Amino acid sequence: MVVMYIADYDRKMSTLLDDSTYKVLPKDPTSKFQWQNNTLVRRLSNLELIDHFTASRLTSKTATCPRIYGQPKAHKDGLPLRPVVPNITAPTYQLSKYIASVLSKGFKSEYNIIDSFSFVKYTTAVTLPAGYILVSFDVVSLFTNIPKDLVIRDIIMNWDTIGKATNINLDLFLEMVSFCIDSSYFKFRDKFYQQTFGTAMGSPLSPILAEVVMEVLLRTVTKRLSFPLPVIKKYVDDLFVALPEDQIEHTLQIFNSYNQHLQFTVEKEADGRLPFLDTLVIRNPDQTISTQWYSKPISSGRLLNFHSFHPISMKINVAANFIKRVTLLTTNLNQQQQSNIIFHHLRSNNYPSSLINRLLCRAKPRASITEVPHDTPTTSNVGHLQELNEENHPHAGSITSRGLQTPLDQNTPAIQPQQRSPPSTTNGQQLTEYRSIPFIENLSPTIANILKADFPQVRIAYKTLKNTNNILRSVKDPLPLLDQCNVIYSLECTDCKQTYIGMTTNQLKTRMSGHKSNVNQYTKLIQSNDTHTNEEILRLGEKNGINETCH
Repeated sequence: MVVMYIADYDRKMSTLLDDSTYKVLPKDPTSKFQWQNNTLVRRLSNLELIDHFTASRLTSKTATCPRIYGQPKAHKDGLPLRPVVPNITAPTYQLSKYIASVLSKGFKSEYNIIDSFSFVKYTTAVTLPAGYILVSFDVVSLFTNIPKDLVIRDIIMNWDTIGKATNINLDLFLEMVSFCIDSSYFKFRDKFYQQTFGTAMGSPLSPILAEVVMEVLLRTVTKRLSFPLPVIKKYVDDLFVALPEDQIEHTLQIFNSYNQHLQFTVEKEADGRLPFLDTLVIRNPDQTISTQWYSKPISSGRLLNFHSFHPISMKINVAANFIKRVTLLTTNLNQQQQSNIIFHHLRSNNYPSSLINRLLCRAKPRASITEVPHDTPTTSNVGHLQELNEENHPHAGSITSRGLQTPLDQNTPAIQPQQRSPPSTTNGQQLTEYRSIPFIENLSPTIANILKADFPQVRIAYKTLKNTNNILRSVKDPLPLLDQCNVIYSLECTDCKQTYIGMTTNQLKTRMSGHKSNVNQYTKLIQSNDTHTNEEILRLGEKNGINETCH
């Protein structure tokens, strides 16, 4: 967590937005982009390139202008800000997700790694040639420096494989990509901006476009080198490469000459060691590679504290996942050395020694890397929850392991018994559904047990009621009241003082405009004294809560 004065934050954001990458707009362009998005979706539907359900999903009805915020780069001097534009409210959000899914299915990467575990598995089989050392290359602000013409060119170059994932022709697909890139816009401090270059960090389309561009870059650059690269892997904008020690600067020049907007920095190994992702890669004297779990020097070492007000299952999953991470990412230390690292970090977060020792005993001595392909919390260690008493955990109370589940989606509303529907199945097997409820000591596990009996297909997770959003001010501009959707509202009649309560899924300003139009129409019908309009008068009155005394 980084705490910053508002004045300093605004000054840094203003400096960032003064760049030529952004331009100020005279007004909110949401309506324009929403109309263009929906027009493009209708074309796809009319050409029968997408079905009715997909067209409905891609159609935007309640878009609002995204609000940018700056994410401090705590590992760099001066705390520069990384611009993030959450596009979930943007009119092109669903269309961008659709395009990203097509590219992900059709584009295959040769150099990409998906996580630290696959990286460690890859490096264990590597032996470097003599004279080679380890280096990492990093692209400076990749997303905001990707030229659109480079994206278009690279998609065309790879259309033979991308085109197999869609029935949309190349020209129309490129039009969709161009539209989503050009419609990157946001709001900051009551001003509207449009991004004129690159892609927005926060758009679902940006990561896959970056992957396409970086993949073509690597294919091109490796052909220009006069020596082989025994190791070259990338994770988004970070490259891990093994090079001859006397060719590092020459290689950096070749990378930087690829495109003037894509510029790289380089970091060389120090004493045979080089950090990459959350591993410390070690080049051994025999030129083999080993790894060790690594945290940056600025890391506080904080995990979920054992004395925090969270379900005990969540704390145990945090500890168990940390143990697996250290164990699976460390290949240069024996089991006792790994246990010392784990014990130190968990004890500094107030985990009881007895619990740590039990978790270490239950951990497999050397699990295969392939057993944990992603950083997913597990429940393999929750069986001993009943062993924890109030002396070790002041919030445990009478909690038993029966009501504790792995925490998953904390934003999904709790399931309501009266809304019970037949469980969905796949090939005759019942699908598991996940729901979350607020965590209240003793009460929440009891509710979870009751729901488990009635809804065996539902797994309950807990969410905390207190978080940093309740304490700290959000750095994003607040969403104006009239721009909010999915709201319940009340209107008071100025004549009879009666109150109308309604609910709308549209933006509130759209619903208010509809109310005004209906009231005006109702007034005209009343004044016309036309008997043929009685049915219309009644309909408008019921729709807007209008009676005979208020018109």
